[in-house]
Formats: sequence, C-alpha cells, structure tokens
Amino acid sequence: MMKKVLVGTMLLGSALYASDLSTVTGENVATFAKKEVVSDKPLIYLADNFHEMATLPSFSLGAPSGLVSSYGVVFAGISGRRDSDNTDGAMSLGMGFGDANKIGGAVSLGIGSIDPRDGGSFNRGNLNLNVGHHFKEYGFGWSVGMIGLDLWHDNGLDGDYQDPSFYTAVTKLWANEFIPVAITAGFGNNSYADINRENDRKDKVDGFGAVALYVHPQLSVIVDYTSNILTAGVSLVPFPDYPVSLTLGATNINEQGSNDKVAAIGSLAAAYVF
Repeated sequence: MMKKVLVGTMLLGSALYASDLSTVTGENVATFAKKEVVSDKPLIYLADNFHEMATLPSFSLGAPSGLVSSYGVVFAGISGRRDSDNTDGAMSLGMGFGDANKIGGAVSLGIGSIDPRDGGSFNRGNLNLNVGHHFKEYGFGWSVGMIGLDLWHDNGLDGDYQDPSFYTAVTKLWANEFIPVAITAGFGNNSYADINRENDRKDKVDGFGAVALYVHPQLSVIVDYTSNILTAGVSLVPFPDYPVSLTLGATNINEQGSNDKVAAIGSLAAAYVF
C-alpha cells in the first residue's frame, strides 16, 4: 500500500529572483502548521509533532523562513525565472535533521543551471544550511542559515568570487478560521543586501520580509520584499493529501538592480516523510 504523507510547505521561493538560482533553491521546509476543518471552516494551527503536518502553500517568495525542518523528511524541487531577455532555472534536493521543537534544520544541494543553452547544464553547485527552533506554543519559529557555499562551478562563472550569504529570520503564524496570516522578517548579508549596492554586498546587511494570506487552506497570496526587490505571487497545493506545491508570481516589480526587468517566476516542490 502506498503511504500517504502530509508534510509542511516546501519553500522554494527564495530561488525565484536570485542571480544564481542554485544558491537558494529548496533551502527551507516549513514544519509545524496543520490544517483541520472545524464547523465547516478551515483552521490552520500548530501540529503536535512533525508527522502530523498538512501540506500548506508557501508563505514567502524570497525571504528565508524562521521555520526549519526536522529529521525524517527529504525534499526536492525545481524553480525558474523568465524575463524579456533571459531564462534561468535550478533544481535542489535535501533533507532535514534534528528536532525543530528542540534544535532542527535542513541541508540542501542547489544545482544550476538546468538549461544547457546558457553555457552548460549542471555547471554550478551550492550548499545551503539552516538551523532553528520552534516555539510551538506561540506559533513562532526562529532560524539562522547560510546559502550559496560554492561547491563547483564552470571556469566562466566567476565562482571564485561567489561568497556565501548568512541570515537570521523569524516567522509567526496567526491561526484563525477565516484568513490565517504568516509573517516573516529578518536580515542578512550578500544575497539579502540591497541589490543596488554595486560592491561588497557580503559586507552589507539589510532587512527582508514577507506576508502571506491563506485565502484557502490550499491557496496563499504572498507579497515579499527581499534585497530591495518586490515580489508578489500565489502558492497552490493542488491535492491536499499529497506533499506537492506549486508557486507562481512576478518578481522585481519595482525594477531594481542592473537587470531591472520584471520577471515571471515559478517553482514546483515535493517532499517525503519517512
């Protein structure tokens, strides 16, 4: 018999606007929101343990999550970005460790590009890591993390100058039976610094944030502001009994940075709990 798995949101949104998608694809897995129907109204609240999770849409499109994973989950996903001039994509796979109610986290490998037309497929790889704790009774999570530790790159990708980015983030869930809300905030350097900074972003620290409204247990509407880039979109869980989520949106709506073009973004993610 096939085992049906209910698992927390796959958060691939951070990959969708970044200059190197592989640094952040699949960096986080939300791990303690749960869905239940009470009096014919949807309610999102905190699960008592990791294996009670329901599949929930994402709550961020760029900001790292304050929620981290635990041992017993593996995940994978693909993401892409398309503007008027360029197309890029990446894939990721990873797994959780520890116990997020104590100390948990996830480690993942980001691989890009998945499009051979930009100079070669799978020509860069990066390691991503986060660690954090769930304050379950408050609907709150806190994490610290690193993305973009260069593992390999083609000679033409200036990988010698690719420094990892570090961050700390918090996520708060306001559960109710009407429109649950998730708010994420934090700060980080390098990839999270203002994209308009021309030099030494690794030495600069800026804030980020995201707000998600759960208009339906299977659909969230998200606004995200990270690296001075405004992103908006929706996240959908097509089949609530299966841990698959789809995210679509538009990024760089405020046309920042050297590539100051609005771009379409998308991701597809899946997970398995063992």
